[in-house]
Parts: sequence; structure tokens; C-alpha cells
Amino acid sequence: MKKFFGFLLSIIMFSCAHPHDRFQTNGISNGDVSRKDCWQDGNSPTTLQLMRNFLTKPLEADLKRDNYIQTFGCAYEEIELEENAIQAVHRAILQSLRNRRVEVRDDLLSLLQSKPPRPDNLTREYTIYINLPLADNQVKVASYQVKILDIEIAHTIESPVTILVRIATRFKHPEDHYQAIPVSLEKSAFIKVLEKAEAVLNLTEKGKIEQIYQLLNRDKRGKTPKRPLTLSQLSFADTFSLIDEFNPTKKYPAIFLGKGIVMGLTPKHGAIVFKFGEERLYGLRLDLKKFERLTNEFEEFKYQAPETILQCLFIKSSLRKPAALPVNY
Repeated sequence: MKKFFGFLLSIIMFSCAHPHDRFQTNGISNGDVSRKDCWQDGNSPTTLQLMRNFLTKPLEADLKRDNYIQTFGCAYEEIELEENAIQAVHRAILQSLRNRRVEVRDDLLSLLQSKPPRPDNLTREYTIYINLPLADNQVKVASYQVKILDIEIAHTIESPVTILVRIATRFKHPEDHYQAIPVSLEKSAFIKVLEKAEAVLNLTEKGKIEQIYQLLNRDKRGKTPKRPLTLSQLSFADTFSLIDEFNPTKKYPAIFLGKGIVMGLTPKHGAIVFKFGEERLYGLRLDLKKFERLTNEFEEFKYQAPETILQCLFIKSSLRKPAALPVNY
């Protein structure tokens, strides 16, 4: 009876988690089961592969002469083309603002949602307002121009409606430009996030949980990550422990992947990818007292693991799970 109530509590906690983090396994094709490598699916490229090539595009000479800089963005997380386009442009604009070390005054997402960018949309220009730092801790409001140069749709492993975006940005008034010379010409910091995330997911597929911890611990630069306090605050690659119900002093490492999916080390089955609640199948329970975030990158850039990859990882692990509960309980 005690175990039953413990299991019920796990299900309740999962149901209270953020709805976007729930994972749906309905409608998974048989092809997902047979994929030997979750990052290979026919001739489809990854978003990262396309973006590496996309970043080689040079800024047009006339725009460079007019003090524009170019930055890039991409998105695949949503099923709607328009939503991915908005996210991709949003990431590209934020990269431009980071390069110039200025802060936007507008609600960027609301602006883009009111005039959504699409591959077939003729409206490709926006004017936003930013805070331009001056001497003696003063701030000036300045106009900032955004031109969408390229907005392309692609079929990738992550999504059939992946969006790639190239933008050019500048201060509207020349005097503002000369007061705030770009401190960086980074094209897309999000690329580094995609690279690290793909490394984490590749190691997940191989069950190399210790190597994932080493990868996440490798770079300790930047601000100390904010520790998540609840299940709903977990972000990709946040870590925690699983407690052995029969020996509470023994704990096993676990990593959150997104949509209610976890990879955890189990006593008898090694590293397994499973849904919140399924830890009970292995005689384990969640340690809710201490979640850890080893890096800020994934939360800062709102990274989400591709659902198609999570589905593949989950199903491959399902073949090694105990049969006490069905896959879709």
C-alpha cells in the first residue's frame, strides 16, 4: 500500500509539471523503433548541419557600408511554421543586441506576433527601441532597424518546418552608431548551444551518463546557474538524484531531457530513458530536495530537445524496461 501511494504521488507531481514539458508517445511510427541512430533519419540533415552552412553567407556590401551587422537564428520547436519563424527571428535579434551590449525596450515577441515573419511575407523590416548606455551610467533611447534578409524553411531531423533566418541590424541614426560600436560580431551563439545539446543527446543514446556530467562540468565560466526548485522549473540537462527505495542511503544520477523525459542510472538495468513516474519500476524515487543546473546555456537560450529525438531515445530504452507497467500508462 505504501508503494502504491508513492507511485500515485509521482504521477500527481508529473501532472502538475509545465504542460509544455509533457511527452506524448501516441502516434509514434514503427520507423522510430528501428532507427539505429536517433540522429539519422533517411537523407534528412540536422538543423545544426544546415546552420553551419547558412552562417557562411556574407553580408551584402551595401548593407555593410551602411553600418549594418548580420546575425542568424533558427527554430524547430513548434509544429507551426509561423511560430518557428517568430522564434528564429527573435533569436537573431537577441544575438544582435548581445553583440552591441544593448537592451531592448519593446516586448519583442509581441511585436513579432503582431507582424509575424513568414517565408511568403512581404513585410521584412521592423523598428524597435533600445536602451543605449552612455557615460556616467546614463541611458539614451535609440531606434534600431531590423531587416530580414533570408527566411528559409527546411525539413530536418528535428522538424519538417525548421526555420533558418538571416537578419541585418543597425542604429537608425548614425550618431547612435558611433556612440555604440559593436563589441562582438558573433553570428549565432545558439549554434554552440545546439552543438552541446547534440553531444548530450548522443551520449544519452549510448547510455553514457557519467560522460554527460563531465561535459556539463567542463565549462564553469559565467554566472553561477540558478538552481531549479521544482519539477516545473527544470530545463534541459538539469540534474538530480534517484533514491533507492530499499536502501535510501544509495543514490543514482539522473538528467532531465524535456517533456517529462529523464535519463537515469538504475541498479540492474544501467542507464535508461524513461518518463517521470517510471522510476518506480526500478525501485527508485525522485530526490525532490536537490535539483542542480550545471550550465546556464540551455535555460538562457530556451533550448528544447527535439521531440523526434526524445521519442527515439524513449522507445529504444523501452525495449529494455521491466514489464510491470505498459509503455503508455
